Amino acid sequence: MRDFLAVPPVQVSSGVKGLAELIISFFDLLEAEGQLLQRNVLRTLRMALLFALGLLFGAAGLAFFVAALYNALSYVLDPAWVLCIMGIVCAGIAGGLLWMSLPGKKQTP
Repeated sequence: MRDFLAVPPVQVSSGVKGLAELIISFFDLLEAEGQLLQRNVLRTLRMALLFALGLLFGAAGLAFFVAALYNALSYVLDPAWVLCIMGIVCAGIAGGLLWMSLPGKKQTP
């Protein structure tokens, strides 16, 4: 009866060895996924920074365009009419930007 309950040492050592290999492979996978996550986070931050800078310079360029148009029109027209024209131009630009930001219809291949 005593031999029936005894566990051979080969099975115990192979079970511990399998568990150790499982734990090591889990941490190897965890390390690789962590490195991939770090690269993707850095890439996303770089893209967000470039996008923000692009928006900033785009807004500055649009402001210079509006100021130049106001200056050019103020030589020809009364300042009240110039401001009216500039309001229409700015509303058109804003409407165009909002229209471009709307999701388009899906095209079938």
